[in-house]
Amino acid sequence: MWDLTFGEYDRAPDAPQLTQMRAELVDIGEKERILRERSADREAYRYLLDAHRLSASELSLRAGIETFLGREEAGRSALA
Repeated sequence: MWDLTFGEYDRAPDAPQLTQMRAELVDIGEKERILRERSADREAYRYLLDAHRLSASELSLRAGIETFLGREEAGRSALA
């Protein structure tokens, strides 16, 4: 029975379609790989940018505190 059913089915016309589908699947897989890499690159860039912002704001805060303390000490010595 299987031989009769399978024998009646002609696989030759489907070969170009299968080849095209495989090529499309490979192309889709490549696009997904590229998108994952880009996403990882963007995530790394965001991490570095956030680290830079935190570092810059910490330095700015330190400079502001040092300036404030410097003025306060100068005001104390002027009063003494």
